[in-house]
Amino acid sequence: MKKIVFSLFILCVLAVGCDKGLSPITEVTGINGTISFENWPPPDSLLDLRIVAFRQFPPQNIVTDILSQQAITYPALGDSTRIPRNIQNFDFQFTLPPDTFRYVVVAQQYGPNILTDWLAAGQYVINPADSLPSTVIIKQGRLLKDVNINVDFHHLPIQPF
Repeated sequence: MKKIVFSLFILCVLAVGCDKGLSPITEVTGINGTISFENWPPPDSLLDLRIVAFRQFPPQNIVTDILSQQAITYPALGDSTRIPRNIQNFDFQFTLPPDTFRYVVVAQQYGPNILTDWLAAGQYVINPADSLPSTVIIKQGRLLKDVNINVDFHHLPIQPF
């Protein structure tokens, strides 16, 4: 009888603890990809680089959108991690909440005013011939792969902010 009770106890613990079968313990929700860079500007004209995922396109105001959670940055504001400079490629993994993001962009801070001195340096597009950004739909527990962004500092995309 003790063996049966113990076996049932073990089965209950396993049933409660294994609700996702053999899936990984930690699930990442977001995007990953590679940023490819060309024609780097002089160091004094590039103060910061961030990937920004906007829920709306065109964004209303980059700072207001970030503060109101309508846009999310990678690396996060306050994070000491930086996107490296003067490289050809940078692989990233950007954790995002499940949602639709209509504009994923590499933003360049070109001047000292953190509130206004930003340009779009590159945007996610499925078809490179398209001038408009492609929408990204994030689902819970899914990592959307190959969200690749080309940045050519001599040929910037449309500037919505």
